[in-house]
Amino acid sequence: MRKKQKILAAALVTLIILAATAIALLKDDRSDSRVILDHTHKTYIAPSCFEESNPTNFIENSTLGEAEELGYPPHSACTEEALGI
Repeated sequence: MRKKQKILAAALVTLIILAATAIALLKDDRSDSRVILDHTHKTYIAPSCFEESNPTNFIENSTLGEAEELGYPPHSACTEEALGI
């Protein structure tokens, strides 16, 4: 009986560790989301909003994490909605 309890406890601990790992892997990390930096306006643009944003020529492909590090705000409400901000 004691051996079954140890096996059950080990299985339960393993299941908890696997669940925690799966949750961490499935968590959406927005900082890796692709954005376009407009260095003239010092803003970032979601790719789906690029055409309507009337960007300048001083642009760069980047990530949301880098845009936040630079302190750039979203270019428009379209960008906020597209990125879920």
